Amino acid sequence: MMNRWLICLVSTLTLAVSAFPTSAATPSNKGKQLFESKIEPALVKYCYECHSKKGESIEGGLELDSPSGMMRGGDTGPMIKPHDMEHSSLLRMLRHEDGVSGMPPEEKLADDVIAAFEEWIKLGCPDTRTEIGPTLKEQRYQDAQNHWAFVPPHKVAPPAVKQSTWPRDAVIDGFTLSAMEQKGVKPVKDASRLTLVRRVYFDLIGLPPTPEQIDAFLNDKSPNALAKLVDQLLASPQFGERWGRHWLDVVRFAESSGMEFNFTYPHAWPYRNFVIDSFNQDKPYDLFLREQIAGDLLPAQPHESPQAIEARRIAPSILSFGPKRHNSGGTEFRMDIVDDQINTVCRATMALTVSCARCHDHKFDPIPTADYYSLAGIFLSTEPMYGTIKQKYSNTPTDLLPLGENGPALHAAAEAYDKQLQETEKKLTAQTAALKKAKDDQKLAASAHKKYEQLVATTVVDPAKPDALKGPSQADVDRKKAELEKANAQVTKLTSEVTTLKTKVAELKKNPAPRPQYAMTARDRKKPADTWIAVRGDFREKGDVVPRGFLSAIQIDNTPKIPAGHSGRLELARWITSEQNPLTARVMVNRIWYHLFGRGLVPTVDNFGLIGKQPSHPELLDDLALQFMQEGWSTKRMIRQIVLSRTYQLSSTPDPANLEIDPENHLLWRATPRRLEAEAIRDAILTVSGQLILDRPNGSTVTPLGDKLARSIPLEKLQPPSNYRSVYLPVVRDYVPELFDLFDFPSPSLVSGTRAVTNVPAQALYLRNSQFITDEAHHAAQRLLADKQLKNDAARVDLAMRRALGRTPTPEERTGALQLVQQVRQSSDPKSKTVEVDAWAAWFQTLFMTAEFRFLVDAR
Repeated sequence: MMNRWLICLVSTLTLAVSAFPTSAATPSNKGKQLFESKIEPALVKYCYECHSKKGESIEGGLELDSPSGMMRGGDTGPMIKPHDMEHSSLLRMLRHEDGVSGMPPEEKLADDVIAAFEEWIKLGCPDTRTEIGPTLKEQRYQDAQNHWAFVPPHKVAPPAVKQSTWPRDAVIDGFTLSAMEQKGVKPVKDASRLTLVRRVYFDLIGLPPTPEQIDAFLNDKSPNALAKLVDQLLASPQFGERWGRHWLDVVRFAESSGMEFNFTYPHAWPYRNFVIDSFNQDKPYDLFLREQIAGDLLPAQPHESPQAIEARRIAPSILSFGPKRHNSGGTEFRMDIVDDQINTVCRATMALTVSCARCHDHKFDPIPTADYYSLAGIFLSTEPMYGTIKQKYSNTPTDLLPLGENGPALHAAAEAYDKQLQETEKKLTAQTAALKKAKDDQKLAASAHKKYEQLVATTVVDPAKPDALKGPSQADVDRKKAELEKANAQVTKLTSEVTTLKTKVAELKKNPAPRPQYAMTARDRKKPADTWIAVRGDFREKGDVVPRGFLSAIQIDNTPKIPAGHSGRLELARWITSEQNPLTARVMVNRIWYHLFGRGLVPTVDNFGLIGKQPSHPELLDDLALQFMQEGWSTKRMIRQIVLSRTYQLSSTPDPANLEIDPENHLLWRATPRRLEAEAIRDAILTVSGQLILDRPNGSTVTPLGDKLARSIPLEKLQPPSNYRSVYLPVVRDYVPELFDLFDFPSPSLVSGTRAVTNVPAQALYLRNSQFITDEAHHAAQRLLADKQLKNDAARVDLAMRRALGRTPTPEERTGALQLVQQVRQSSDPKSKTVEVDAWAAWFQTLFMTAEFRFLVDAR
């Protein structure tokens, strides 16, 4: 018996069948005879070889050897509609009409056979064959629904372990230790407190601990010292900057459009601040998601502040700052935006590659094309508001969201001001042209008048013919004089008007109306509507219209209905964040785990589908997902629990016996050494040099540049004027800073839940030769030399290493550092005033170049 999903699939893909009962149930005798005598033999002879379960293949997902397969159609949707020849694409294929793939491909059927198919469709497509169980596609979809990710998480008690005193967290440590014991692996020793403090600082706030902070933790002998430190770091404003950056990777945040014509997005940055603030506030994750999908549609809450309401309206920027081809337009432009929105929302929240179903049913996951276009209808009914202006290569500007209490009023006043200025300038241009013409007419009139006067004065009257004058008369002169006076008057009038308009334009430009800050957002279109399946992804070839809705493979009780006149975004947001959705909580817990261990419980953090990898500890993932929901979707609480587990606190020292059994550390028997991300490397360097500014900058350096092509902007203008944290650096697609590019900053056009970790010579060359590293090494040296409490070079060597690596040097390292400093002193000009700074800068640059500076490993 078909399960609920398959019933939904069949009903969706065969809309016409619901309107017209199929004749397979009660076929007329004529229809039966026609099918058995003409239709079925043609199918067997010409079609089954490529389109049946027993044939050589099932091309295009089209199974024609069963009634349900015949009616359902293939990857491009249904091909027959009972009683409707016009919309039965099968007939066009059989006729080999232009623009379709002919069937059979090598020869056209005889005219009488095609006529039989036409008559058969008129009669309602009766089919006398018996269903012999689910088709291959149906069976594959049924099997896919049993995939672990589509099954709701369930709680399992932590198993008993032999080392019963080892776990600190009964759930996390219980499951990980049990898995280790089953494989004969023993966890390594705990990390030292010196190692742990550096690990926790970088993991929670992305900055190295200062020597003073290290000492404070080492000197705290209380049993809850680590818990106190974790709580302190979770409450730090730097926490949101660290973990907000992780989320910005996932939603492909950027401040330009990318693609062929890369236009800046001056108003993307408020979303960045929204994300950082949300993590600092520990906003419940389900609310965090609902705001980003439909924050503009969420009802106001009692006693909600204006700032919270505004933040909620900024949140849907996620739907707007994706990559775009602004030089295109129309349906193609909108469909590409929708595809990006579907991909981002579904991968970010549920780790599903739904966009793979744009052109055909998903090849692996139970996501039919109809489901894709159900979601597409929701996003086509949504207007992304990304701004930009009408200019060359940019054909599709939109509105923006004015920010601030007086934002709408300021925006309206500024728009009125711009309109007045444009109209005044337009009028000035017209009157200036009129004045020029009037002056030309004045010159002509003056010339004509003067000429006529001269002619009259020189005209000789013939006595014999007194009435026959040669040349103009005095009356003609008077007429030219009148024309000249009229031209003079017109010039005087227009000169006055032009002067007045110039003054008005100058006054307007001198006192421009102030504009508010703006943000991207999204809003429902005026006429939300369902859309049709684009056959093979080609929007010009229309298939069936499908109702707006959600993924049929995920069954949720009381699935919210989409009211008429609504886009469906709010209902989609509630469906995604339902506690019955088996994916959402698991995906976020897995993302958190990845950032704390360097590997997710599900290694493919952005793909929980059938081609994603299986979870290494499925029961643990389920338990944490359920706990995450039950405890208010608190990100900070989940992080705290994981960090305080013994599994997290293990040393990274390898064990030879364990390496033989589990060389990739899937069982978590040690802490995996992890390289810092580009932002953490830069921020750590600035921390050591004393140049890092922890305040938040106002806006983005992209904002004052306006709407323009990124390639026309000098790169230096994209850099911040001061050394703010790296999360505030502008992210312009295709123009990321060099350090980011070298140290594996992800493409801001792609959903990136993980980052690559490469080790290439260019990285070492950058740390050795870049101006940034050289400058910061000198700042670090100047800061070191300014400390008057340091009595000798050995003390300076020690403090430099404590600032950079969080530990004191070994005797060998200290000796080597002192030799380096002395060598630089001796090789420098003794008259130079920078000898000491240069010497100590060499030591700091050496520290910056070490692997230990860039990796989280055990302290020596």
